[in-house]
Order: sequence, then C-alpha cells, then structure tokens
Amino acid sequence: MKFDKNLLKSFARVHAHLCGDGGLYFYKTSEKDRINRAELSYFNTNEDLIKSFRKDMKLLFNVKMTYHPEKIRLKVKSLRIAKVFLEYGKYGTREWRIPDLIKNSTKSIKLEWIKALSHDEGYTPLKRNIIRIKSMNSKGLKDTKNLLDSIKINSWITGQNSDGSWYLNIRKEKELSNFTKQPSRRKIAERGFEPPT
Repeated sequence: MKFDKNLLKSFARVHAHLCGDGGLYFYKTSEKDRINRAELSYFNTNEDLIKSFRKDMKLLFNVKMTYHPEKIRLKVKSLRIAKVFLEYGKYGTREWRIPDLIKNSTKSIKLEWIKALSHDEGYTPLKRNIIRIKSMNSKGLKDTKNLLDSIKINSWITGQNSDGSWYLNIRKEKELSNFTKQPSRRKIAERGFEPPT
C-alpha cells in the first residue's frame, strides 16, 4: 500500500498506537465461509485518542470501527487491513520495531509516530522536563531513540529495571516542548495474546 504525506501521518500514528496500547490478532474461526480471521484493536479511555485512531483508520481504509466502552476497546475485524500492517513488522510487547517507512520519512512524520507512542506508553514525571516511556522492548526503544536522534531531540535509555523493563527518557524540547498527556487506561497485563470477543 502506498501512502501520500497525509496518509503517512495517519499510518504513523496508527502504527505507533498498535505498538503501544493496540493489538493485531489472527485466529481460526468455525464460521462456514471463513477459516481465518484477524482483528485490529486499540484500548484507551481517552476519548480524544479513540476519536483520532478511528479517524485515521477511516482515512486509511475507509473502515468504520466498533467501540466497546465497557472493554475500553476500539476494534475492526479485517484480514485485508491486518495484512497491510503485518508488512511493517510485528506488534507484540517485546517484538515491535519502527519500520523503514517511518525511519526514512520526514521530520513531521517521525514526530507523529513519537507523539502517538508517548500518549500510550509515556508519562511526564513531576518537576522534570522529560517524557518517560517504559517498555519491555529494548530494541524498540533503541529504534525510537534513533528516530529522536535523527531529528536532534535529546533522549537516553536507562535500565534494565528489576521487572525487566527499560526507560526511554525524552527531553521536552523543540517540537516536544509543549507535549502533554491526558489520563488514559493503564496497560492490560503485559498484553500477551488476548482472544478477540
């Protein structure tokens, strides 16, 4: 799938959210006309992020997603869409990486990816001018640091922590100076495979 500049911004945000509080699931079905199914989901209590994700998916694939507020889950079932995202890597907690499509893009596209991941996985410690992202995925964090290096925003990785996680600390400077994060859901346990319902 080819993306123009506006579509690439939407793709960057959706990709980062799938690496953060999203999920891409493949499973077998007993339906008469179908053997395999796929589902793309995004979990969040922040209404602005839900609306943004839904808008980006509509722009990218002209698809209407279903929101289940009791499960804080936005989802769509589509093998076609899942296969597009699968072309750009895996999305497990310890597996996600930033694809070359984003690495080789413009500064504005890179910032969209970084901001989207920060909204899901990051927080802003009190009295510190940084955004801190906690992850079990050291390689993914190194990719993110390299992305920040490429746009000359200072960041550093600390860890490994006692729970096996790492921190990416991002200086709130330049285009990230005014970054804020509204409250959103806390991660659903380590986000292993969660069968679609």
